[in-house]
Amino acid sequence: MPELDLTIDGADEVDAELRLIKGGGGALLREKIVAAASRRMIVIADETKVVETLGKYPLPIEVNPFGLASTRLAIERAAAELGLKGDIVQRPQNGSPYRTDGGHFILDASFGLIPDADALAKALNTIPGVVEHGLFINLASLAIIAGPAGLRTLPAQVK
Repeated sequence: MPELDLTIDGADEVDAELRLIKGGGGALLREKIVAAASRRMIVIADETKVVETLGKYPLPIEVNPFGLASTRLAIERAAAELGLKGDIVQRPQNGSPYRTDGGHFILDASFGLIPDADALAKALNTIPGVVEHGLFINLASLAIIAGPAGLRTLPAQVK
């Protein structure tokens, strides 16, 4: 899969600038690899996934099991520097820690609204132990949103 023409996928949240939160299903690393290898990514979602500001949905952060406690502390510090705070919980599965396909853990960060998703993404990218995060920035090129009134697109297409 060196390069793909198109990826079509869902999202846990999408804003008007096509920034996304993904990873609620646990495959965020693989989904981001596929999205980054694609010339275009189209998101299909219902209107309940459209938000003004990302962060209503907990942000999944895939982490290496080694150094989990120090990685969590570094995430808390980075978030605090951006004015974010909230619970960061290790995702469970059947009484054990959830394991991704790559054998990593997922921390779900409930920061609430994230006013500067770009800055948070950059900060998380610098933390040793963070394998990937669910902020998909500059990857989606179009979102098709379904609702009771029909379909619309983000960004809105000019007629």
